[in-house]
Amino acid sequence: MTTLRSRLTFRFSGTGRSAAALVADGRGFLYGEFWDLGAVRPACRTVPGLRFAATADPGTIPYDAVPFDDGALLLISPGEVLFLSPDGERRSVGRLPDRPVVVAPVADGARTVLFVVRDASSGKCSSWLWPGPEMSVCRLGELPTLLARGGGWLDPGGNRYLLNVREPMRTIPTVYDLRTDEKKALSVNAVVGDTAWHTAPRTGEVLLVGTGADGNGHRLRLFQPGGTIRELSSPQQLSGMVTPIAMHPGGGLVTLQLVDGPRQELVVLDTAADEVRPMKAPDPCAVGAGAWSENLSGAARFWSLSIGAGLPARMIAHDSEGWFDVRDGTAAGSFSSWAPSHTERLPGAEGEIEAIVCGHHDWRSAPHVVVCLHGGPADRWVPKFSQLFQVLAERGVTVVAPNPRGSVGYGEAFHRLIVGSWAGPDLADVLALARHVHDSRGGRPLALYGASYGAFLALLAAGIEPDLWSRVLAVAPFLSGDRLYPEASHNVRAMIDRLGGRAVLVDETGPRDVLAQLPQITAPLVVLHGENDQTVPVSQSVRLVQELRRLGRRPGIDFHYLEVAGAGHVPLDGSAELHQAVTRFLANGEWAVPPLPAVTRPGGAAAGRPVPASFQGGETT
Repeated sequence: MTTLRSRLTFRFSGTGRSAAALVADGRGFLYGEFWDLGAVRPACRTVPGLRFAATADPGTIPYDAVPFDDGALLLISPGEVLFLSPDGERRSVGRLPDRPVVVAPVADGARTVLFVVRDASSGKCSSWLWPGPEMSVCRLGELPTLLARGGGWLDPGGNRYLLNVREPMRTIPTVYDLRTDEKKALSVNAVVGDTAWHTAPRTGEVLLVGTGADGNGHRLRLFQPGGTIRELSSPQQLSGMVTPIAMHPGGGLVTLQLVDGPRQELVVLDTAADEVRPMKAPDPCAVGAGAWSENLSGAARFWSLSIGAGLPARMIAHDSEGWFDVRDGTAAGSFSSWAPSHTERLPGAEGEIEAIVCGHHDWRSAPHVVVCLHGGPADRWVPKFSQLFQVLAERGVTVVAPNPRGSVGYGEAFHRLIVGSWAGPDLADVLALARHVHDSRGGRPLALYGASYGAFLALLAAGIEPDLWSRVLAVAPFLSGDRLYPEASHNVRAMIDRLGGRAVLVDETGPRDVLAQLPQITAPLVVLHGENDQTVPVSQSVRLVQELRRLGRRPGIDFHYLEVAGAGHVPLDGSAELHQAVTRFLANGEWAVPPLPAVTRPGGAAAGRPVPASFQGGETT
């Protein structure tokens, strides 16, 4: 387990024939891995010269890595942009004013990258170009307000890039000519609401995505050079949520991901024949970034970084001969005895809901069970390898991770049941499932874990039905949507508005406000929060701790609070130390971390602040 990698970033090259990731090793260092996908024998190797200590100046630590097929990388950090040659030699090539929302290496594989940077305060965008190793990053010009997602190159050499310009009530796919700074709408025939999702740079084709004629479902259309836009009818027969993953650079083939609850499936859309063909992966997996490329004989090949239900991340590929995979070379990547995961349907408040179950033991007879609640609320659990779940399984803890009403992936109607009713139907489902598991286990109390919105639900559940729980662990909790709103970022406030989160539900169990339910919580409690959390400000947990102290709860005895220095919204990711501490608490109630300096905040809230044993952020694989 110590060889598991936490990939904080992952990116394909412009050709799709290589990829790179920034990786935390859980022992205080960040390094890079490079996937050579165009070789006769594709393989993953460690990048020479890329190693940063967690204690380094934050302005020097890269947050993104752009790969090139010869093994070189472009490293982007807050303070500078570095070119890293294939042999590990570093050279500064300037800096960007802010973190880019678009990073686009040119499609022919040349060492040239386009960036789009959005000013955090004004929302205005600007374009920047890195022309090559002997040049510095330079500013090209102003851009309209853009959607961050979708678009791509319209030619292999990096002259024209397609952007999605955001205007009131519509999106306009717009061609940006880097040579002339001209911005021009893609086509007068585009339908209001169409978004450019992927491009084929060799042919200039564009995949446009919109909603159906009735405002629901999905509609895929193909723009072809000359202005023709062709409706693709075959994808309309697909059920579930449909997301285009990648388009072949020469056009003709698009990989589509179908999501129905926790299950995912891949199909390939032949745009020329308007035909969908199955592309069933060998094992259930959560598909991440994908790219089309060509093998040495010129045949089309689709690559994706994928995380299976019982396997860490690996590269999977599909070509005319079927599927094969490439492991990352670690002991963890080759290990075959990870705890298995599967889905079960368990009772909710108004019918069955699905849950992911992970562990070496059946939850009915397992030594310990923890109910894990996902964040969001527009999120869901999927059958995907989880470092936390695996560490728990090793200690005899079986995980039951429900997708209550409000989770995504089960249709819009299922998700919108929580709009204006946060901790209403979803909390009712969590409590109904927990009562069923509790009673089926002879009344043994359950452990409870939640992160972000899941931590909000967990604290409410612990107060409303305290007898169900033996211990509770909340990561990055907030107190209510209404209390979070004034402190939240623009994007989080937009999400709260969209989902009606400021309305505080009140019923016979009391208001859905964590501070109102705190007096009823009797289980031992641990609260974790990242010091630099930009999604849920740490002030939410500070206020929670202040209220616990006002109620007479004793820090270090009745509750524990750990504020993780330097961490963001996912403080566990990449840290073996924190994973083990969380697991010990959920398994047997023991909370032990190394001695930490105390930081006294206004109001008397004390926070332990370790330097974590790793970098933070990203997705744990």
